[in-house]
Amino acid sequence: MAGSQDSFVAMSIQPEDRTTIDMFTPVERGRPKSSPYDRSTQLKLSKRLQRHRDRHKGLRRLEVKLNAEVVELLDGLAAELGISRAQVIESGLMRLLEE
Repeated sequence: MAGSQDSFVAMSIQPEDRTTIDMFTPVERGRPKSSPYDRSTQLKLSKRLQRHRDRHKGLRRLEVKLNAEVVELLDGLAAELGISRAQVIESGLMRLLEE
């Protein structure tokens, strides 16, 4: 075509880009993947969604370092009551605050 100019549009891609990821990856033969993302990206996405769900439920993250003996007692109590370790701590703190 005489007189026409070819233009090149450069596109960038983000690893978490769900819309255009298939445009830039070569077609692979074999068993299809359940997700187009590598494992580290999947973990980042699922952790982000988990933090969003927890925030929406009104939960906040708290990290505490405890003695190993206390953790063993806590695990035993949690197993005995059939609830999680966090629920045991939360119920104990709520009782303490009610007094």
